[in-house]
Amino acid sequence: MGRSCMLIKNEFPAIPIIEQIHITSMHSLFKIHYECGFEFPGETHDFWECLYILDGELCVSADERIYNMSQGELIFHKPLEFHKFIVNNPKGATVLTFSFSAGGPLTFWLRNKVFKLSQEQTQIIDSLLVYMQNKVDLINIETEKIEYYYLHPFSRFPYYSQIIVSYLCQLFLSLAEQGTLSSVSSVPDAITFRNAINFLNTNLDCQPTVSEIAEYCNISDASLKRIFDKYAGISVHKYLLKLKINVAKKLLQDGGQVSVVAENLGFASQSYFSKAFKRETGFTPSDFAKNSQT
Repeated sequence: MGRSCMLIKNEFPAIPIIEQIHITSMHSLFKIHYECGFEFPGETHDFWECLYILDGELCVSADERIYNMSQGELIFHKPLEFHKFIVNNPKGATVLTFSFSAGGPLTFWLRNKVFKLSQEQTQIIDSLLVYMQNKVDLINIETEKIEYYYLHPFSRFPYYSQIIVSYLCQLFLSLAEQGTLSSVSSVPDAITFRNAINFLNTNLDCQPTVSEIAEYCNISDASLKRIFDKYAGISVHKYLLKLKINVAKKLLQDGGQVSVVAENLGFASQSYFSKAFKRETGFTPSDFAKNSQT
């Protein structure tokens, strides 16, 4: 008996999904109220961080940019961006903070962005908060580390992490489609700070003095130091060192030789560069390069 063959015609070809952003891990996720006068000292790290203002106001530094943020605004701090904030509102500020590692073309577009959320986008965050709190209420949280508050259910509920990520991706895609951008602060000190940082970024191959930077900004040395203390919380030279170290990380990751990186960034010697790099990162330049390439 012969066998009949059926030809299956593919009338529905597979159409690939182009993923604009994918979140690979979470580093923190928490809500907290800060009293008036609270000052976050500033930090840099190799993953993303977002601050969403639930209530109140913050003055936020993001590299050279200064933002006076209020309720309903959200800022993206890109990897290796130095960020700091001060609470100036008499009633304080309530903030949702979350940090994450992510990839995809949308991450490039989100750099240096601050958004004023629409009602629809605010509802995404409200729904996220309700969902997370409902899960947290079901478990006993023993840790005192507030940064992990909404991350504890990750190991208890199998779908929790992916649902969290789906909320965040929905928000990010909504911002990309119809987000309203906020502007940088235009107060004189903020403009001067931005000009000073831009000057530093164009002079990373040398070691400009405070007086040279102040002269470029057309202000006194004392005023420059005051502005850096206000917006960066560290000295001018400390800030310059952080800029150099961040660039050094990228050069080493791209295969740059330690001696060449040290010379290109204006360090007096390779030895001094290595000591400064280890003090700032916890690794020698050679070890950092090896770890980056494994």
